[in-house]
Amino acid sequence: MLNKLNFESVNCDDVLPEVKQHISQEVIWKHAVASLDYNPLHTNPEWCQTARVFGLPVTVMHGSQTMSLMATVVTNWACPVGGRLKRMEVKLIKPVPVGSTCTYGAVVTEKHPIGKGENFVVLDLWAVNQDGEKVAVGTAEVTLP
Repeated sequence: MLNKLNFESVNCDDVLPEVKQHISQEVIWKHAVASLDYNPLHTNPEWCQTARVFGLPVTVMHGSQTMSLMATVVTNWACPVGGRLKRMEVKLIKPVPVGSTCTYGAVVTEKHPIGKGENFVVLDLWAVNQDGEKVAVGTAEVTLP
């Protein structure tokens, strides 16, 4: 029987389950609609062939989409047991071109026993592309029951 996730059961160096996603143009277009960000850098493959933003002839994923997938790692882990994402800070390192497959993950780095309902952990977050190159890093604070 698996132990229920709670503040006491979490240890530093625990690794959260990863999220993996292939970044197709359709995925990027759907995020553009949801975010109302129709920048041609993300939505216009023909324009990108000549503009070559970031030196790439293809569209790139929204930075907010990268951050959203990093947050998904945290919320998939914590929210089912009543945990809450308090804070997240992300640094985008390199663009994610269409056709990439990225993996998003996190590891527990700190535990802060403040008191019932306020205990929280700190996570180091990361996103890597199919070549193992980091495309984003960050931290998050998560309260756990």
